[in-house]
Amino acid sequence: MIGLHNKYKDDYEHVPEVDKKGRFHDRFYYAGDVYRLPFDGQTKKKTYLPCIGLGVMMVLILIGQGLVNQPSSRTVWVVLPYLLQFLPALFFFTGLAEYMMASVGMKRSEYEKGVQRMRNCAIGLIVTAAASALADLVYIIMGFAKGGMDTGFTRELIYFIWHAATICAALMFGKYYNRTFSGIIPEKNN
Repeated sequence: MIGLHNKYKDDYEHVPEVDKKGRFHDRFYYAGDVYRLPFDGQTKKKTYLPCIGLGVMMVLILIGQGLVNQPSSRTVWVVLPYLLQFLPALFFFTGLAEYMMASVGMKRSEYEKGVQRMRNCAIGLIVTAAASALADLVYIIMGFAKGGMDTGFTRELIYFIWHAATICAALMFGKYYNRTFSGIIPEKNN
């Protein structure tokens, strides 16, 4: 028999109960760790705007990077790493939405799908931006090896520099994450 994999199933326990009609039902309750934010609900609401701003900044930088129209934009192995950068940048917003809907004391699933997902997406954006920058650097080196890049070198250099801006935006979120969310401590649920 094929079973569904649910990594959070051990976080829940159940107690059999009898209803008014004499039927047995299981009452499930959360018994796993609770990840408590190091601040109250009002302060949590104040963290939304910086997270939204940094997420929008990441996406806008990627869009600006795509508008450069450098010569390597016609090369598949340069374009694909660029397009891959959008996955963590956009997936960041699903983590942000989960974080906004969670309470101050988050279940493990809420923490992993919210706060930790935003962090992992920022790390993923750094990795994909570095891969895209490396592909562009290889293109530039190949252009000079073939006799020099007469046309489009300036645009190619601007495109390469946009990668640094993308990485800086993700690092800014990392710094904000360390300052704001580093005090999250898992507590045993009683």
